[in-house]
Amino acid sequence: MCLPNSRIRRSRRWNWDGEYIIHDSIVPSSRPVVKRQKGSYDIDVREFLVTQSNAVIRRVLRNDIKDFIAEMEGVPSGLFDSRDAGSFDLRVHVITEFVSRKIRYLASVGVDPWQFPEETLKLSSGDCEDRALLIASLLLASGISSFNVRVALGRFRTWSGKRHKDYDHVWVMYKDESGKWQVIEPAIVQKDSVGHGKAGRMPDSAEYIPAFVFNDVHLWAMQSPSARAGQGGDELKRNWSGIHPKFAGWVHQTILNEALEGVCPDWVLKALNRHFTSFLWQKSLTVDDIDLPGNYDPRDHFDNGYIAESWDKVAERLDRFRKDSVNNLDAFHSAAHSIGDFYAHSSYAEFGEIDADQKLVPYNPANPDSSFRIKPSYDAGSPFDMVSGRFTTNSKLWKGRPGSEAAALWKGKLISGRYGQKGEKYDSHTVSERITESITFIPKSLTKEKGFSERGALPHHNEMAVDADSGENRRYDRDEFARQYHLRKNAAVRHIREVFLANWKPAS
Repeated sequence: MCLPNSRIRRSRRWNWDGEYIIHDSIVPSSRPVVKRQKGSYDIDVREFLVTQSNAVIRRVLRNDIKDFIAEMEGVPSGLFDSRDAGSFDLRVHVITEFVSRKIRYLASVGVDPWQFPEETLKLSSGDCEDRALLIASLLLASGISSFNVRVALGRFRTWSGKRHKDYDHVWVMYKDESGKWQVIEPAIVQKDSVGHGKAGRMPDSAEYIPAFVFNDVHLWAMQSPSARAGQGGDELKRNWSGIHPKFAGWVHQTILNEALEGVCPDWVLKALNRHFTSFLWQKSLTVDDIDLPGNYDPRDHFDNGYIAESWDKVAERLDRFRKDSVNNLDAFHSAAHSIGDFYAHSSYAEFGEIDADQKLVPYNPANPDSSFRIKPSYDAGSPFDMVSGRFTTNSKLWKGRPGSEAAALWKGKLISGRYGQKGEKYDSHTVSERITESITFIPKSLTKEKGFSERGALPHHNEMAVDADSGENRRYDRDEFARQYHLRKNAAVRHIREVFLANWKPAS
């Protein structure tokens, strides 16, 4: 199910390769010289990363990581060390999980010099920058190219309405095998870690704002050269010294986890979880990369009444997963996300079969008629009464009258809410959601199809979807919304578990 109030803003506006190289890469180490109690010495920032030439890191990969992989049920033998498709992404999953489990998150207090990777391994603890440096070093030493790894230094910004709050932070960027830069969040912690804050109000959205990125070869600034013209080494040191990262996060417990925990190999679930980024100590502030506006296709989310078309995409992805499960985990992740959205976004729960335990029976896309206890209808007196006057339409797209005309148009069909339509008035949005939807574009291949205008007769997504928050929902009061949420969530969990078991084929 989507979390509509949890968004990474503008993450794709950054050139994660780095805007321009800073040739003088000397920064304050924030640590005293040996045998001195005070003061600090300068260091080349690239020295915080160690690679294949470091015998300690090689020993960790050869012994500790190998032992760790042996504990991870179902990891294909030899894939970690190979150069086969999926091997590099698997290294990222394994190394990040290794650091998350074996290196305790310990928040910094006062002046906090960065730890070298060997120190973090010895202490078995560190804060976000210490864990980030260790992750990046292990990635490089495992054979992942420097072209595809960056340590980013900057701020993590959360938005609540028009107000924002900044947290200094260090994280890792990895360019995956599909060529997309992914966030590796070093502050995801295990439950026994310490240093996390108390939960406060959930922000509306969040964004990473990098100031610098570096690897073992170069240091880059993330602003354009003109913005920093004439700034030399002293300016770099001042800017660098002004950032004091303190950060913590929790692993988000998703529908995916409930469906697959104890069902699939642990490494598979952890690999799937890498699609989710959790921020701060808020379980609810979690973003799935398929939710980012730049990725939007309504058929991935069962939006805009694309029910049959969305099931076609789910089937295609599950087919790829069945043919090569190990190398097509991303396809399963996308299919599972869509299945969750079907129950959250569509009207199926109004008409679907209810079993003896009063649970919603999972939908059968191969035989839809077998899934209904009653045929879908939106007339007055039906389970989903569109004639009531509670729902809006997009008058810029559909010229019919709300109510009876809209109900007749969709009679006998499952519906879902309109979202991201051109000309939409955004009448049911908060300010933050209005911004998000305004940069969400439906593919032109869909908007040009005959009959697309009829999708403007649908209620808005926020008026009918049952996501994590009731928001603008016009179907249910608070108590019924909570009941519907659990009803739909349980069906999604059951459905995702069933399709995994039916299609998973471990490596021989």
